Amino acid sequence: MTAVLILALVAVVSTAFASPIPAEPAPQLLRISQLSSGHQSSPLSFVLPLSASSSQAWPHSHPALDSTLSMPLTAISPDSHSENIPETSSSGLRLDKRQAPIASAEPLYALIKRLLPAPYHEAFTFQLIPGLTSPSATHVHDTFRLSNSNNTKARITIESSTVSGLGAGLSYYLKQVCHVEMTWSGDRFNELPSEPPALPESLAGPDGVMQASFVPWRYYMNVVTYGYSFAFWDWTRWERELDWMMLSGVNMALSMIGQEYVLRQMYESMGLSREQLNGFFSGPAFMPWQRMGNIQGMWWANNPNHTQFNNDWIDSQWELQQKIMQRMHEFNITAIMPAFNGFVPKDLPKIFPDAKFSKSSGWIGFAEDYTGLTYIQPTEPLFANITKQFIQLQKTLYTQGSPSSYFLLDLYNELRPSCTTEECLRAVTKNVMTSLKAADPEAIWVMQGWFLVTREIWKPPQTKAFFDGIREVNEGRDAFVIDLFSDVIPIWKDTDAYFGIDWGWSMLNNFGGGQGLYGTLPTLLTEPLDGFKRYPKTMRGMGITMEGINNNEFLYQIILDIPWQTVSSNPATHELQPINGQDRLDAYIKRRYGPAQTSSSVLQAWTTLGQTVWDCRTKQMSQSKSYVEGIPTFNMTRPGFMTTMFWYDQNKVVDSWRLLVQSTETEASKARRGGSVIQNSVKEVLLVTSGAKPFASKRSVMVASTKKVFWDTVRKTSAQVQSTSSSLFAIKRDDATPQTLPKESELPLNVSSFRYDLVDVTREVMLAVVLPGLHRELIDAYVAKDKARVRSMGDLVLDSILDTDRILSTHTHFMLGSWINEARVSAKVVAGNSNSAAYMSEYADYLEHNSRNQVTWWGPKGQKVLADYGSKQWGGLMKEYHYQRWKLFVDGLKKAVNSGSDLEYTKYLDDVLAMETIWQKEVVTSAPEKYPFAPVEKTADVAQDLWDRWGQAAIRLARNSGTPNNSPMSNDFLLHLFTLLYFSDRNPCK
Repeated sequence: MTAVLILALVAVVSTAFASPIPAEPAPQLLRISQLSSGHQSSPLSFVLPLSASSSQAWPHSHPALDSTLSMPLTAISPDSHSENIPETSSSGLRLDKRQAPIASAEPLYALIKRLLPAPYHEAFTFQLIPGLTSPSATHVHDTFRLSNSNNTKARITIESSTVSGLGAGLSYYLKQVCHVEMTWSGDRFNELPSEPPALPESLAGPDGVMQASFVPWRYYMNVVTYGYSFAFWDWTRWERELDWMMLSGVNMALSMIGQEYVLRQMYESMGLSREQLNGFFSGPAFMPWQRMGNIQGMWWANNPNHTQFNNDWIDSQWELQQKIMQRMHEFNITAIMPAFNGFVPKDLPKIFPDAKFSKSSGWIGFAEDYTGLTYIQPTEPLFANITKQFIQLQKTLYTQGSPSSYFLLDLYNELRPSCTTEECLRAVTKNVMTSLKAADPEAIWVMQGWFLVTREIWKPPQTKAFFDGIREVNEGRDAFVIDLFSDVIPIWKDTDAYFGIDWGWSMLNNFGGGQGLYGTLPTLLTEPLDGFKRYPKTMRGMGITMEGINNNEFLYQIILDIPWQTVSSNPATHELQPINGQDRLDAYIKRRYGPAQTSSSVLQAWTTLGQTVWDCRTKQMSQSKSYVEGIPTFNMTRPGFMTTMFWYDQNKVVDSWRLLVQSTETEASKARRGGSVIQNSVKEVLLVTSGAKPFASKRSVMVASTKKVFWDTVRKTSAQVQSTSSSLFAIKRDDATPQTLPKESELPLNVSSFRYDLVDVTREVMLAVVLPGLHRELIDAYVAKDKARVRSMGDLVLDSILDTDRILSTHTHFMLGSWINEARVSAKVVAGNSNSAAYMSEYADYLEHNSRNQVTWWGPKGQKVLADYGSKQWGGLMKEYHYQRWKLFVDGLKKAVNSGSDLEYTKYLDDVLAMETIWQKEVVTSAPEKYPFAPVEKTADVAQDLWDRWGQAAIRLARNSGTPNNSPMSNDFLLHLFTLLYFSDRNPCK
């Protein structure tokens, strides 16, 4: 959903080369990798310290990382609140009665048996105690207390007023006492102490530890997370995610699976056939965008079994949803349910010929067959009728769990409103609110504030009118706005916190589910507290709303941790506590790797990364895209959304990589690497890139005065390079590094989260530092018509991509094979449906094509606007897709210089498209060895090999990459950009 909107800027304003480069024929539509803002950042920037040891707390070296906000938790006058557990919040937001504390804590005992070793199964006593603390304006929902137990078996007592609070209390114990944590990338529960430790006196007073959440809701998910991450999950994976949600304190989440089952039954009851619904429901990997009214139908739907594929998928997902809803109910997690949002099958007007239907605006370059959905205005009586039918049918169909009365309804997600007058907008939202209340008197309208980023359409009068319509029903007490992008574009600041409607502060961070180290950590540590300080009556939640998971895990976790504050039994005397970012990060890394296995150099590496990759101040929307993910061309440097430029000091990031790789060294690894073929590879890289023979006489031609390359610097040491000793290839050691190397058992080499981080940082350096530098030198050589250097630099470019594929293939979270396997395994049918071997094979192929298309073309055709938007830096995809495109480019350059001509750019693009088309139609069963879904090699071994081969080049490339620009662009510019992308007449998608 979200990020897709920046997808088609009116013009590409790229950094121009000074030297003549062959012209590239412009494609008819701009692709996402070609988008640019043309914005010139302010020359002002905040300069971070050149170094910061792990002993330095960020509040000293980086003031913004220490929140100094402090305010009473009960700053609001008690007169404005009920002194009893209220049915409504301070601003009127109802706390759903069905989410009240349930009678049993058994779900927690079951969770412990699933996750923890046997000695912990009877180590806890859970007690549900309503009114654990006196009610206040700011923590009416969850409080927990931990204390040591006198029970001979159960050593720890955890009390709370809710099951969700009990889960948060258990998580506190695991983190603070046992120093372990559950994350997406893994956990260390197998390393828990053999005897459950008691709560130490340093943490607890005589009454134990008590914490309360200063907002009632800690929510999770973005609508499109169901596409980029959850699309093919089975119950085993969902069960683990729900356990993670429980231990992360999440008590509100979107519940989007299964709504097609309800819609299908409703539309069939109206007289539509399943064949007619084929053109409405999208494929499994694209359902979120169909649900929001952006697209309809599924491309490549020419298989005669397509209707059955769709319906088998809908049936099996409904079965899965029953289990999910039951567990959410047990865990006291409020499910935000789907609601009818007005988008209908194109044949429905035939059933209701007297009703007035409209056509929604098109969406980002898609042909009319797949967008411009039929739409019922909320002001039409039929809208209210269908809303009531859908909600009541949905509640009737659930046999497990209990649907809540919170309903997600986004009217204008990346779409132009059908009317923009204040009167009309008030009428629209009033009618939506009235329709929901008619269907369910307890209904709460939940919406994502994302639609308001198009501020040239949503001017202040229109925005206020939109919310005024909601306030006309019960004074607006029955709505909740998720401010989806608070970390970069905080709409709450421009709307007086949504004009008094309850809202939540969110971190989005990730677009398209792609990889990339990125974050705005100083903002995360201060802005939520500032929002609560300014609007304590209406800021009712905090949450994470990423488009895809499995990236920047620390940042997501800290957002879920921030609401929990230590309190006394008298919360009226408590103030919000400042947050020390350095302490939080150090503790997190120790829990992640193991306290005894986390060296000071590893902590130093993450301190540096926290002050570089996680301190983006440019207000860019999300992670940068790597060159490798786009179709190769002469100029890969592009500003704007999903820029290929990086804001951080690459020298520091490369040094962090060095420290992490260094931390994996053992005597065995030293022996393995000694005298290996890798050293010959290193010599080759350094000789070629330094200009030493046979290419020393060739001087690189600079193509832009601002584009420095590292080769001149390396040439100065070419004499040393030619007499390189083995010490040059060894990992540079700190003076404090002990000469005796540790044993493998003393290191976290087999800890999944450590392996994940080592892959992630290695990936970042290879694709953000090494590849761009090699590409620049390749283009230098091409412009100079230097045949030998084009050949050698082209080969190095391709080698760097293959080596990156190698490191990615050491962890399942970075492997295409895992994604494809999830898709194929999800080919299930419910009892009674056809399941012949031939049919199931075709069904699995259909799901695999969905999975392949989303991470490449994102649509029916290649080289269009959304192509590569959902691209991934995954093993298998890197080698079999991205590498193949780059090989065509390199081969084309070699051919051009050898023949004394220019690259035939149009033919080159045609060749790329032909290659991509073949790849789209492949299935993994024809070549399973290409896409394994289990790690191929040991992560530490491959990381060491890559440092040996590319480490010195990375240092020099980073040194000559120029001064990073970390100055902010204005919100006004960003908001103007969104409008250009979707609604301007200059938008090339139209």
